[in-house]
Amino acid sequence: MTPIESAAAKAGIAALAIVIVLVRTRSVPRAELGLVAPSWLRALSILFLYLGWMLASDAAIHWRGPWDFGPWLAAPPLASILRVAAVGFLGPIAEELIFRGWFFGMLGRRLGAVAAILLTALGWTLLHYQYGLAVLGVILVDGLLLGLARWRTGSVYPPILMHVLYNLYAVW
Repeated sequence: MTPIESAAAKAGIAALAIVIVLVRTRSVPRAELGLVAPSWLRALSILFLYLGWMLASDAAIHWRGPWDFGPWLAAPPLASILRVAAVGFLGPIAEELIFRGWFFGMLGRRLGAVAAILLTALGWTLLHYQYGLAVLGVILVDGLLLGLARWRTGSVYPPILMHVLYNLYAVW
C-alpha cells in the first residue's frame, strides 16, 4: 500500500466512524454525548495539565520518537496532508466521539462518572494495543485525563481539542 493509499484509508475509516456515531446516537440527548458548550475555565486548566503531562511523559520515555522530518519530505505532499487529516484531526474526533462521547455518556448514566472514566480509558488503551507497554501506560494516563476533562467540563469538546493537540505533536 502506498503512503497515499494508507493515509486515505485511515482518513476514510475515521470519517466513517464519525458518521456511524452520529447516526447511531441520534436519539441520545446531546448532553449525554457531551455535545454541549463546556466550562472553558475548567477546560483550560485541564488542558494545561494535559499538555504538561504530554511533554513530561515524552521527555521521560521518548514515546514520540526522534524529530525526523525525512519521511515527511520523502512522502508525496498529498500523503502528508492526508496523514495529518487522519491522525491529527479525524482520528481524535472519531475516538473522542466514541469513547468520551457515546461510551462515557452510556456508562456514566449506568455506573457513574468514575467508572465511565476508568472503563473508557481502559477500552481506549486496548484500541492502541500495537504500542509497547511503556507507551500503553502513557496512553492509559492520557485516557484518564481525557475522561477527567469530559467529566469536569460536561463536554466532549475539550477532550477532542486535547486529543487533536496530542496527536499533532505525535505525528509531526
